[in-house]
Amino acid sequence: MGNSFGLALYLAISARWKGFAERLLTKRLANGKEDPDRIDERRGIAGLPRPDGPLLWLHAASVGESLSTLELIRFIGQRRPEITVLVTTGNRTSATLMSIRLSKNAIHQFVPVDVKEYVQRFLDYWKPDMAIWTESELWPRLVHEMGLTGKPMMLLNARMGMESHRRWRWAHSMAKSVLSRFDLALAQDEDSSRHLRQLGFPQEKIEVTGFLKEGARVL
Repeated sequence: MGNSFGLALYLAISARWKGFAERLLTKRLANGKEDPDRIDERRGIAGLPRPDGPLLWLHAASVGESLSTLELIRFIGQRRPEITVLVTTGNRTSATLMSIRLSKNAIHQFVPVDVKEYVQRFLDYWKPDMAIWTESELWPRLVHEMGLTGKPMMLLNARMGMESHRRWRWAHSMAKSVLSRFDLALAQDEDSSRHLRQLGFPQEKIEVTGFLKEGARVL
């Protein structure tokens, strides 16, 4: 896993972002965008005990992505009841939704801010045996640190529209470095597959599956 100059620079800045991150969290708290009772989760401090046994980490950025994972999580519970699914999201609305809708084989935490200390604390505590990112939200520090664990990583329902592709294209080498951490991408459509390939995702690791709700391909 090589680091491009852009990714190396991002990681160096991320290692020193703690002060900025704390100011950001303070502002978000004041604006009601963070849960004051669970703000430490954004610092990578767990709000729940880690269950025994294998743990699958599933990151879903917001409400839409969260809803799309519910059937998959239930499917995993039916097929592999020994697995606990740790779902992370980034906003209060999705957290409230997950607290109501998650099945018994899953737990929810807020995703840590993309700061080295917070991300390492999160991963050291939860020790996920596999990580799945849904759709298109890729935080470089999270992806990088999870990649260092050597555990399997995949993109599920991978979506890379024209706008996202344009944003990543200006840092093509960085995008390639981030995407190289993944073992597999299940793309929603041919356009997403093509955009991922153009950013450096190996063609042999991409499958166009459409929008998956169940987990047979995952398991």
